[in-house]
Amino acid sequence: MNLHEPLPASLPEVTPLEIRLTREGLRAFHYAIPLERVPADFFADPDGVWTYAHLLEAAGFADATGVAVGALKKPWNGHLDGAAVVTLNAESRPHVAIVECPIAYQYVDAGSQSESSAA
Repeated sequence: MNLHEPLPASLPEVTPLEIRLTREGLRAFHYAIPLERVPADFFADPDGVWTYAHLLEAAGFADATGVAVGALKKPWNGHLDGAAVVTLNAESRPHVAIVECPIAYQYVDAGSQSESSAA
């Protein structure tokens, strides 16, 4: 799913209000739904490369209090399990952001690899 393409009509059960891409590469999908509709685990850490501050910024809650961060327990609405779930779940204004975090890859140059052989 490309950030600049609309979500496929057959995929989501809920259409996001807004989709943003942060300078850190996090893709944030904002939904005006109660948290109970999202399979979230608030004892789990999201997959990928992120900081708490980056997740709050992506969700638009940088200055908010009462924010909870967890991860999707299973795929939901086109998002993979392990994506961050950031919520400010006030009854008067339920809001959930699903934040897809980039995965970090560490490359090892050929000179720093070690060779071993069994003789």
